[in-house]
Amino acid sequence: MIYLVLSLYAVILLGFVLTYFFVIYHLAKYSINKKLSAIMLAVFIVISTLLIFSNILLFFAVDWEQLIENLNII
Repeated sequence: MIYLVLSLYAVILLGFVLTYFFVIYHLAKYSINKKLSAIMLAVFIVISTLLIFSNILLFFAVDWEQLIENLNII
C-alpha cells in the first residue's frame, strides 16, 4: 500500500515539475521587458524550488504505514 502512495506522489510531483518548466519557458519567451523577466525568473525559480523541496521533506516526514493502518478501510 505504501508503494501506491509513493507512486501517486511521484505522479503529482512530476506534474508540478512539468508545470514549473512550462511557466519558466513562458516567462522567458513571452516577456515584454527582458530586465524584469530576469528578476521574475530568478524569484520564481528560487521560490518554486524551495516549495517543492519543502513539499518533498514534509511528504517523507509522514508515517504513511501508520496512517494507512489507522484508516480502517475494509
